Amino acid sequence: MPGKTIPLMLILVLFFTISAAQAQKNNPAADSRDVIKRMTKELGLNETQRTKVETILNTEKKKVEAVFNEERKKLQSIQDETRSNLKAVLTPEQMEKLENKMRQESGKNAPQKK
Repeated sequence: MPGKTIPLMLILVLFFTISAAQAQKNNPAADSRDVIKRMTKELGLNETQRTKVETILNTEKKKVEAVFNEERKKLQSIQDETRSNLKAVLTPEQMEKLENKMRQESGKNAPQKK
């Protein structure tokens, strides 16, 4: 049975981390506290464990944010390069049409505000 405990704990931590990441889109501080409260209740964490879990998740959150920020920069660089390459091939009118179309598509995919 001990061999199954580690994968189960990893799954639980991943589940709570994903839940925290999704929740933080709306109200990061409050949602983070909710995740810790839920973990404390559902896993029966004592105060020492709760504090340590909170520290672990906060550290992990910072690392994940750093990765996303770095990837966002890389993607922006690729987009800028693509746009520059397209400008070299398309006429100004074609480029304008393309950019308008991209803005329209971007608006369609934007999350709707509640």
